[in-house]
Amino acid sequence: MILEWKIIKKSGHMRPKLRYKVRLEDFEKDLAVPMVRISSSIPKPVDSWQAHAWPGTNELAPGYETEYYDIFTPSHKTEQLEEVLTLPMRETRLYPEVEESFLNLRQAYEQVLVTAYENSAFEQEGRLELSMPIKKLIAPHAVAARFLKAAGL
Repeated sequence: MILEWKIIKKSGHMRPKLRYKVRLEDFEKDLAVPMVRISSSIPKPVDSWQAHAWPGTNELAPGYETEYYDIFTPSHKTEQLEEVLTLPMRETRLYPEVEESFLNLRQAYEQVLVTAYENSAFEQEGRLELSMPIKKLIAPHAVAARFLKAAGL
């Protein structure tokens, strides 16, 4: 799994955007690893649909309570995903919970990956023939039928 992210904030009162991309490698797809979803500590503005926040409002106002994003990996069928999350405005411009959350996602994914890997491949074969009592019972009739066929009868 390769996870890349970038936080971009435009000038003005525009909220920062977190863009992240997760791509599975071929061996992970071959193991049919399922999607992993965790609750992150990445803050989600209550009105995250709104691209801006004005001074003194929303997350820039005292007593503002935030929600948190769920983040996830793709399944082996989708192979990759890209998400864009709206982050709250911060004067510090620091979002340490982003890397922390992605580390937690990686850890959760690795546990699922190991479980899939430990479910190792195998082959199983078998063969059965008629039992000896049945062969003895049928043999006289089968041999007689061969002789008659060989004789053209």
